[in-house]
Amino acid sequence: MQELDTEDVARVAHVTLHPVEEGQHLAEAIAGRHRVQSKDLDRLLADVEILRAVANHGGDHPGGGERSPLPTGNPNDPNITGYAEYGNAIFDQRHRFVLSGFYVGPLKITIGGVATLASGLPYNLTTGANNFGDPGATADRPLINGVIVGRNAGRGSAIYDVSPMIERPFALGPERVQLTLRAEAFNIFNHPNFVGFNGAFGNGATPPLGANGQSVIGEPLVGITNQLPARSLQFQARLNF
Repeated sequence: MQELDTEDVARVAHVTLHPVEEGQHLAEAIAGRHRVQSKDLDRLLADVEILRAVANHGGDHPGGGERSPLPTGNPNDPNITGYAEYGNAIFDQRHRFVLSGFYVGPLKITIGGVATLASGLPYNLTTGANNFGDPGATADRPLINGVIVGRNAGRGSAIYDVSPMIERPFALGPERVQLTLRAEAFNIFNHPNFVGFNGAFGNGATPPLGANGQSVIGEPLVGITNQLPARSLQFQARLNF
């Protein structure tokens, strides 16, 4: 009878789910269990290969990334998260400069404020329709010069805001009692700072034109959600004691 080492016995104890039948050679049992494990492993690897084939179905497409498993395979497909979907975030403000400070002059008069200069925010260009009929999808992006335009490819107008302030304390009776008067202005020059813009390009080869013959793409949208606050004034009286 063939001699078995300790490792073979341990391996049998690990892989054997049922006792060795009476009269069966122990070495045959080991070989049989190894064959079962090998078949299970081959079946698992085959399943993994099938999953890989499904995930990579169709290979790369001109729009970048992997092709969608859906029949359309268009770059506007919401299932595609490759290069075609890379783009600016809607809050991607490339340049922003903020200057703030104050100065205490004669008679304890304090003047100061905040000035903000910033580049425009991105906005998305769309056809205004769900061209490919994707369930639950919003409007698709247009085809410009033979290429689907990138996400949030539009860029809005610059943002300017100057908000000054002035204040002065006044003593009232005892030295520890003070009344401080303060006046502030926000966006004192009343500059129109828009954050919402028209991106309805349509399905044509060129952008739509307005009544004046100029393109309407990038025109500011109306409504309080599409514009930062206009000029406003604020006054304050503070009593310290």
